[in-house]
Amino acid sequence: CSWQKDDQTGMMAMALLHGQTKNDMFAKQAVDTARASVIPNLYFYAVGENVLLNESIPADLRQRDLLYITAFSERDGSNTTGHFNNEIAQEQFALVEIITTLFIIVVWLVGILAFVGPVMILVVEPIERMVRLLGMLMKDPLGYANTKEFRDFMREEEKFNEQSMWGKDVLSGMETHFLMKTLLRIGSLMKVGFGSAGVEIIRNNLERGLRKDVLFLNKQGSTVSCIFLFCDIRQFTDATECLQESVFVFTNKIAAVVHSICNSWGGTANKNIGDAFLVTWLLDEEASDGGKEEEKEEEDFSISTTQVMFSSVTENLYARNNQAERALLAVVKISIALHYDNFFVESLNEEARNRLLTKLSKRKGPIVQMGFGLHAGKAVQGAIGSQRKLDATYLSESVERAEFLESSTKTYGVPLLMSESFYSLLDSTNKYRCRKVDQLIYLGPENDSLTDPREILDTGEKMSIYTFDMDIDALWRAPPANEDDGYSTTSNSDVEVRRSAKMNTLKRRTSVRRLTVGGLNVGGGAEILGNSTLTKGKSSRRFSSTTSMNSPFRDTENSTDDIETPESRKRTLVLPSGISKYSDKSWLEPDIKTIRHDLVSNGVFFPKFDDGLKSYYAKDWDHAKKCFETVLSQRDDGPSRYYLKCMEKHGGQPPRDFIGYKISK
Repeated sequence: CSWQKDDQTGMMAMALLHGQTKNDMFAKQAVDTARASVIPNLYFYAVGENVLLNESIPADLRQRDLLYITAFSERDGSNTTGHFNNEIAQEQFALVEIITTLFIIVVWLVGILAFVGPVMILVVEPIERMVRLLGMLMKDPLGYANTKEFRDFMREEEKFNEQSMWGKDVLSGMETHFLMKTLLRIGSLMKVGFGSAGVEIIRNNLERGLRKDVLFLNKQGSTVSCIFLFCDIRQFTDATECLQESVFVFTNKIAAVVHSICNSWGGTANKNIGDAFLVTWLLDEEASDGGKEEEKEEEDFSISTTQVMFSSVTENLYARNNQAERALLAVVKISIALHYDNFFVESLNEEARNRLLTKLSKRKGPIVQMGFGLHAGKAVQGAIGSQRKLDATYLSESVERAEFLESSTKTYGVPLLMSESFYSLLDSTNKYRCRKVDQLIYLGPENDSLTDPREILDTGEKMSIYTFDMDIDALWRAPPANEDDGYSTTSNSDVEVRRSAKMNTLKRRTSVRRLTVGGLNVGGGAEILGNSTLTKGKSSRRFSSTTSMNSPFRDTENSTDDIETPESRKRTLVLPSGISKYSDKSWLEPDIKTIRHDLVSNGVFFPKFDDGLKSYYAKDWDHAKKCFETVLSQRDDGPSRYYLKCMEKHGGQPPRDFIGYKISK
């Protein structure tokens, strides 16, 4: 690179000509010689007022392309003037200016990329993503994580991290990344803290409180239709006394089972009450009147409806997306999971674990036993509390009804009771799988003084209650030698008799039982629960096995021959983390068939119990007693024992005021 001084030829020539042109005899000749040799671009030259050269300037020459040079002598005051064509020099100067400008632009762009680019990538874009996340939180505070928009959002986040020139360590250390994670944690905490009943609270306060640091608690609640599952841990007081500080670890293990399985089948955890849990499934709004749209919906979904009493007004309930089947299936999966004792005690310290096992050693069944109540009805969801403490919950008689059903499981000796409103939401196939246990008549506080049977029948609210029978122990029994793979799990009496007769005519073959929970078959190695895995361990210890989790009447003296010993197996329970896809085939999985096989295979259990129940209502207690005794000769059954005790209490004769309903107040 070399530096070159500006061309000074014109100025030097003008200085020489200034001295040479003072003599008039040589002035013209000096100008012509200079123009012909060193300054051919001279167009005009004058000495004072005497013009020696005046050629015409080209028309395309711009004014700025002319160079005016004046030589002045201080001694005598004379001056000479010359006009030059400076077009070439101007072009060169313009080219230099253009190059300089382009260089500055390049430097400026590099500066933008070097400084503004990181600001956009590390600050502006993360803030825009946070605004998008807040928008999703406002739209759906609880379900935003399951929406397509959020999944696309997370994919964009991963793609951004992969394509960014910044490393993960740099990105994860940025304050914007911390704020994004904080927003996600806040969303998760709101979901856990408020539950499904708090959706409107979160949404309304986010939308209305954008410029105010307050909570809006003056808003009325909203009425929703839900399925309510109320479940309670048996002998929780004894567990608390044994475990002391470790009771939280024990309880949270149970809560993890209940919540994760219910969530995988579409439920939402609403409330934890120490030893009890409330889970809900939101039902659909009222069906539209549009003909074509309704027909299309009926083609796409199995629509179940029922009517319930709410505030003395009959309301319809709609379950277009198999909510009732999902809720019932969730209870079945939970019941199976509760038999994996090691899952619940492995995190306890040895001292607490030994105290608990010693305390429960005389109780038959698994370590954790629960009762379940399922009811469908209306409820008001809203916020209760103040600015200092706020709870989102459901207020309704329906919640109390679900709790009543759960508490009644102890009376009937079954793990699960369902109300008639819930039962009506099931499809016909699943109704066959359920068993009617009793029929109740409910008297409100204003009618609890009634004694006349006719007034009670006219005034009270009638409700039938049902159960879903499960033989969980069958999952741990050795498979029978002549097991048939084609048995059904349907509990309808006529259907079972016909299928049982058909099964007896089929050619039987031996098979190795394969247990599944949630749709995946596993032979001998692991079971799947929802989206979870139950894996065999190397150790061979299982603390307990049971036939009926909550039955106080269970007699195992004659039922241990085909059950594996407690030391024979140990499995690890891995809970589901996602959503399980429901279909009618979910009820035909091998694990469901296994826990139902002994109940439906001989065609006696359900028909005899139904016959006995009808005879009990019809006051034919002699026949009812024979039926219930026949049932008990086949297997232990809590409801049959309950009715036998009721008949024994009254000396085998119906009382005069017997109305065929159990009165509940």
